[in-house]
Amino acid sequence: MQLVRKTAKWAIILSVLAAIAKRRYPKAPLSALVKRLIGFIVARVLPVPTPQIVSGKGCTADIPSLLKKMRCKKPLIVTDKMLIDHGLVKPVMDSLTSENLMYEVYDNVVANPPSELVEEGFEVYKSKDCDSIIAFGGGSPMDVAKVIGAKVANPQDIESYQGFFMVSRLGLSPLPPLIAVPTTAGTGSETTVAAVITIKKKNCKIAIADLGLVPRVAVLDPLLCVKLPPGVTAATGMDALTHAIESFLGGWSSAFTRKNSLSATEKIFKNVLTAYKDGSNLDAREGMLNASFEAGLAFTRANVGYVHAIAHQFGGMFHTAHGVANAMLLPHVLDYYLQDEQPGSGNLYCTRQYTELAEAANMTNGCSPSTLSASEKHKIARQFVDRIAEMNAKMTIAADVKEMKASDVEEVAIRALKEAHGDMHNPLQKPLAAFLDLGYPTPKYMTLDDCKRIIAKVLPADEREKWMANNPWANTGQ
Repeated sequence: MQLVRKTAKWAIILSVLAAIAKRRYPKAPLSALVKRLIGFIVARVLPVPTPQIVSGKGCTADIPSLLKKMRCKKPLIVTDKMLIDHGLVKPVMDSLTSENLMYEVYDNVVANPPSELVEEGFEVYKSKDCDSIIAFGGGSPMDVAKVIGAKVANPQDIESYQGFFMVSRLGLSPLPPLIAVPTTAGTGSETTVAAVITIKKKNCKIAIADLGLVPRVAVLDPLLCVKLPPGVTAATGMDALTHAIESFLGGWSSAFTRKNSLSATEKIFKNVLTAYKDGSNLDAREGMLNASFEAGLAFTRANVGYVHAIAHQFGGMFHTAHGVANAMLLPHVLDYYLQDEQPGSGNLYCTRQYTELAEAANMTNGCSPSTLSASEKHKIARQFVDRIAEMNAKMTIAADVKEMKASDVEEVAIRALKEAHGDMHNPLQKPLAAFLDLGYPTPKYMTLDDCKRIIAKVLPADEREKWMANNPWANTGQ
């Protein structure tokens, strides 16, 4: 009888929670709401490690002492040929040699790195008896370095790592020590649990998330960013802004993540245009490195949303640079969230969130969001979205995906929603993977048609005309 009462009690509680959630997310199926609740709980109890930070001008010279403290004698430096050719990696190599530390270099990394590069780097690590890894560069070297470490700890097919907690087995298979040295300010990879790898044979990207992927140390040296081209500065800066905003809006955010999201937003709005126009401004470069790190702390705990879900498909299918894809999509997705929010509607969740972000961006004329009326908040929320679009334009970030055709929209949308909502397919064949693939805690639930409308907005003009002609329904709604 007692068991029956307890079961009935929990059934009632879950029914009430489901009813509340369904009212908040009327388009979402029950399975998505259950995953959202699981993720909310996990995000608050999961002990995500924070890397040790070493920062300041020239701090890459500290790497040998960091390795010695971790009792490492032979790191594998994972980077790309451009950074080697520009001499940015040489001070690290020279400092290792001066401290009698041996090292190996794997420099074949390219943008949107395919899994084959991980396999190559893994073979170098094994054959040369390395015991640690230094990831030197932007997001691509970081991703490759992390998954090389995953292969060292748990030698499996790379696709088997997709999803959550499929690498280190919750600490049972520890990865080798990883030192992350970012040369761009945007990916936040130096602090995250995530890595994204392209699977060429399937023409797609997979996202891998595991506590073991968090670097032991993040080395933030603004001198490494001075020669960063303006286009890369812009794309990576807007990538960091996307991390800050999506983690702030998502349903898994906490006081800790919101604090970091707002701080990152403030720094990006203050510094990104300066860094874009004057790459030698070390204060702006250091501000952007710190913003990227803070945004990374936020999104590695609170996760991201539809901007990333769609952007990953652009990278996997059309090789669009990740930061560029995020930047062009961000205003469109943010605009979508506001579509059903009007003053007096009673549904102003995103409007209120945008106003807080706008305050961090110094757009509220010193007024606290709590003192603003609904119409004032709505106006500021719209201005916040417009400002992001203006920043893209000022930094000449592409507004469309040149390689995408009207016929690609449906497939991009299907893949993006599969990533954003968690893989709902084949739960009987892969129950653990299906259970752990929680998707993203987006502030609103997007349907396939919603997603296709947004993707169509970044088609080249002629392809967009074709798509609109074949999809007249898209002229209604959003």
